Amino acid sequence: MIAYRIGLIFAGGLFGAGSVLGADAPPTFNKDVAPILFHHCSSCHRPNEVGPFNLLTYADAKKRARQLAEVTAKRVMPPWKPVKGHGEFLHDRSLSDAQITVFQKWYEAGMPEGDANDLPPRPKFPEGWHLGQPDLILKVPKPFRIPAEGDDLYVHFVLPTGLTKDQPFRAVQVLPSNKKVAHHAVPMLDVHKGKATELAKKDGYYIQFGGPGFIPRGFLPGYAPGMTTHELPEDQPGVLPQGTDIVLQMHYHPIGQVQYDQPQIGIYFTDKKPQRNPSVILMANNDIDIPPGENNYQRTDEFRLPVDYEFRSIFAHMHMIGKEVRVWAELPDKSRRPLLLINDWDYRWQDTYTYAKPFVLPRGTIIKAQFTWDNSEDHPRNPHSPPQRIRWGEGSTDEMSGLIIGGMPVKASDEGLHWLSVLGHYFDIEGKAQAAKKKWAK
Repeated sequence: MIAYRIGLIFAGGLFGAGSVLGADAPPTFNKDVAPILFHHCSSCHRPNEVGPFNLLTYADAKKRARQLAEVTAKRVMPPWKPVKGHGEFLHDRSLSDAQITVFQKWYEAGMPEGDANDLPPRPKFPEGWHLGQPDLILKVPKPFRIPAEGDDLYVHFVLPTGLTKDQPFRAVQVLPSNKKVAHHAVPMLDVHKGKATELAKKDGYYIQFGGPGFIPRGFLPGYAPGMTTHELPEDQPGVLPQGTDIVLQMHYHPIGQVQYDQPQIGIYFTDKKPQRNPSVILMANNDIDIPPGENNYQRTDEFRLPVDYEFRSIFAHMHMIGKEVRVWAELPDKSRRPLLLINDWDYRWQDTYTYAKPFVLPRGTIIKAQFTWDNSEDHPRNPHSPPQRIRWGEGSTDEMSGLIIGGMPVKASDEGLHWLSVLGHYFDIEGKAQAAKKKWAK
């Protein structure tokens, strides 16, 4: 999946915990709780969104008051996985200590509703498309049937853009119609109308596990649970070449009942032309073979910067029994800089985190990533009971590691050297993964 995922901009941080509470004045829903819910929770907890229940009214919140107090105190909700002090990021959805206290005191006070005049207007959210109506919408022609049982499916939908000229874009959103079964989505560019079109034939799609069966010209921002949608940097818009087909790879996971999905891709154009080519750093270690019961299984990877590099974003990936992702940089002067720590991994909440301020690390810096899994009975999201041996694979109940750092070399003249290093490291990762498969087969 590509590094630049873009989506709904949360208004967290613009509003505090409501009014300043007096010593004897308990918080009320209308004056103190509703402002927090409307700006931190309701974007997901509303009809047809990922939240399992609504948080738009007093009745909604009162019914969940104890749960709200518990999950906010534990910082489980709102979902914001990066640990503070390990990188500063934009669009932080976490609550302040004062806001968390509001939920505690409101529940303890018996959930008073308060004066109706204190209730702020209910927020208005864009329905479906996070950034408004896209300039180009590509929709799978008819709903695709996902069976109730069986293996995961990798379905490749071929969607012609019909573009007659190269078109810069500022944002892309993949919008599944059924998020219950959509594990993730990866849009890929096929500019030659070749292998993908041949594989799709008259159906407009083909099913192929793993890779797409052709070499993509590029990738677009995709979809994973919990992913938000932000615009690309102004100096790094993407470009869709004329005549491009977008091959939308959808990973579906059967859930015990027949389901249907009809995904769409929305593309937002821009008149701005890219000043620099975006690039990424790809890291992973897929020599993964986790014994049942192991609660601290680790794999690591490292990448030495061949050039001075500007860091802009970071995205980590594991599956269900992931436990922790830790990323840091060791600089040539022996100093250490933390880049990301997620110590309570949840595969349902994956996002690209954009650094609040881009920063440069010098050539020779070593980027290190450590992935940790918990395959014990105690892991609440372990798909197997009792635990079973889990190895690397594409399926939801297999495991993966992955890290994508977005940015660019400081000097445009260094782009070629950087990409050669990234590709060399990628093929090294793939080679080790294939060697691990052969080892398992013996």
